[in-house]
Amino acid sequence: MQELLYQVVFYVFAALTAFSALMVVIQNNPVRCVLFLVLAFFCSAVLWLEAEAEFLSLILVLVYVGAVMTLFLFVVMMLNIDTESRRAHTLRYLPFGLLVVALLVGLLMVAIPEGTFPSSGVAASSLVPVSEINVKAPMNNTEALGMVLYTDYVYAFEIAAVILLVAIIAAITLAHRAPRQGRRQDVVEQMMTRPEDRVRLVSMKPGKNV
Repeated sequence: MQELLYQVVFYVFAALTAFSALMVVIQNNPVRCVLFLVLAFFCSAVLWLEAEAEFLSLILVLVYVGAVMTLFLFVVMMLNIDTESRRAHTLRYLPFGLLVVALLVGLLMVAIPEGTFPSSGVAASSLVPVSEINVKAPMNNTEALGMVLYTDYVYAFEIAAVILLVAIIAAITLAHRAPRQGRRQDVVEQMMTRPEDRVRLVSMKPGKNV
């Protein structure tokens, strides 16, 4: 009964994830696209939780849904995007999008190692005697992820961190680039200004036009 419940939950949320991802692509309203993407993240978090990857599931909800997608939603709601032009561009680039999706699916099929989905039958040569099995202490998925990330993929992790740092510095530099003809603020001159240089009192007679 429990196995049947797991399968029902998996297929339901997998279908919701695929439906949400499809709606992100075909929707004309950008706000709805962001909301469907949030739904896809929630469904993916449930799938990871069912796969006993609690850390990845919580990170997906807290970081992406709680921070990144909220920022995207605010940015999209503040922008004035022409939906008609987006519809024309969507129809124009639809064949290219399908080609990219097919290429990504092919790369995923190649990247999946052999033996990931073993068959129901077990070969006799693969059976190991009980006396030769080394019993190890249980390791949670967070510890296992940290061990793999900081040992086997430590160089890739460091390179990704450097690339993100360069991207942040470039974004700050582009955002704070001063205009060529802009007026600059002299803080020292403002601090050294005397009150009598800022305000001048003028004595005028009543009813006299200046």
